Amino acid sequence: MTKEMIGRVAVVTGASSGLGRGIAQALAAAGAKTVLAARRTEMLEEVVAGIRDAGGIALAETTDVTREEEVCRLFKNVREACGRVDVLVNNAGVAAHMPIEDITLKYWQEVLDVNLTAAFLCSREAIRIMKDQVPQGGRIINIGSVSAKTPRPDSLPYTATKFALHGMTHQLTMDGRKYGVVASIVHPGATLSSFSTRRGRTKAGPGTAPEDYIMAAEDVASVVVLMCSLPPEVNLYEATILPNHMRSFIGRG
Repeated sequence: MTKEMIGRVAVVTGASSGLGRGIAQALAAAGAKTVLAARRTEMLEEVVAGIRDAGGIALAETTDVTREEEVCRLFKNVREACGRVDVLVNNAGVAAHMPIEDITLKYWQEVLDVNLTAAFLCSREAIRIMKDQVPQGGRIINIGSVSAKTPRPDSLPYTATKFALHGMTHQLTMDGRKYGVVASIVHPGATLSSFSTRRGRTKAGPGTAPEDYIMAAEDVASVVVLMCSLPPEVNLYEATILPNHMRSFIGRG
């Protein structure tokens, strides 16, 4: 276990699998008391058990982050159990792939609820705690996407939410300064997750061609830990991490 996060409390949403799981494990390995939030209790408990077996401190909080009352309960429980919140990682998210002419209002709203509104609700509750705690302040890390740089086809709701999340990050940082709260955003490229698993990729690393490489969750998690471990006066506001050969905005004609 490293020690840069010892004494800090971190909340990670969407922490039962994929990228959220990797981020929670990395923060716990760095010494943070880590609270894992997601809807699937059994999977959460499995991740928590693994963190504890590795010598870390972790708590599971079953939460649907699209429901205001559940988010409020999550942060109330964290405050009561841990006394403070130093880090919030807004990782919960869903993918979207559908031609625009087939998108229903219900589908649109469901994507916005998870990818954007949940991040607002969690950020609001975290800031309410961060501004009143001693010492004051904290960090909010939003997990964006390289789609906020170059969109994929047929992904309108997903792309819109990731662009919006970038704007939310900027606003949170500007408005949070008076409380010692800063926000950062990480834009990952192709990373092993439930999204990639559904497309047939179950292992990080090389694929059949150089452009098929998929990063491990640990690759992105290391950037999150770096952001969180900087001095409170310093903010790594934005980071884009992606495989070198990924078809992206780099070199695209």
